[in-house]
Amino acid sequence: MPIIDRWPPTTASNVERALSAAAKELPSLDARVEHYHVPQGGYSCLTGSDGSEAFSLEARVMAANRRPGYTVWAAFQVFDPHLPNLAMLRFVERRDRDGAPDDDPARPLYGLGLDRTVCRTFMPAFNRALNDLDPSKRGRSLYVTCFHGRLGKINLVQQPWLATGLFRRYRSDGQAAIVYCDFHEPLGKPLVYLTKTITARGNVHLIPRTTTPSAARTLLRGPDGQTLQLGRMSTAINRGVTLARHYLA
Repeated sequence: MPIIDRWPPTTASNVERALSAAAKELPSLDARVEHYHVPQGGYSCLTGSDGSEAFSLEARVMAANRRPGYTVWAAFQVFDPHLPNLAMLRFVERRDRDGAPDDDPARPLYGLGLDRTVCRTFMPAFNRALNDLDPSKRGRSLYVTCFHGRLGKINLVQQPWLATGLFRRYRSDGQAAIVYCDFHEPLGKPLVYLTKTITARGNVHLIPRTTTPSAARTLLRGPDGQTLQLGRMSTAINRGVTLARHYLA
């Protein structure tokens, strides 16, 4: 794996090792660790660097809802050499035949099982993955989730129940807070906020999507091996990362 001077070699190796260990907790989901470097773009607007280098744990979540030939993938990306315990989580629909990410600007509709699979399978692995990389030695980490999709009506019924489990466990897993960005679910939002008030109090943040696009880009491997930059996030992401840095300071 090539390492460039944005990441100290020891830190880079520790990140790769931590993500590889998390991938082993997802053995049936084609989990893999990728390394990306772009001279411009990527997460540069969040790090202040000209380019971006990121380490990414990617795993198959489930078949895309009502979209034959596409699968929802999770991309858990560590992008800041100064905070290796900070990550970005995003869900992307990718074409099965070549892995190309969907470029449709419309919000994807997530099926009944996605929330359940993410909360029960992915969250435990992601919550603990970066705790040992905490520069402050407090054993904490935080990942900012870009949640651009929308939920079906049946999902909205189960959402408070799943949120209860998520809100109750995040501290014990080492997460400093819960930060969801680009969150826009008018029907589900009151239920989630009620659950938050009852179970989690102050350290849960649901930041709504703004009308201003973010310059941040998720890095993914394209069909021919090149690095793609996937945008379509709002500046809610920038706010979420700033908030995450505050919690990890």
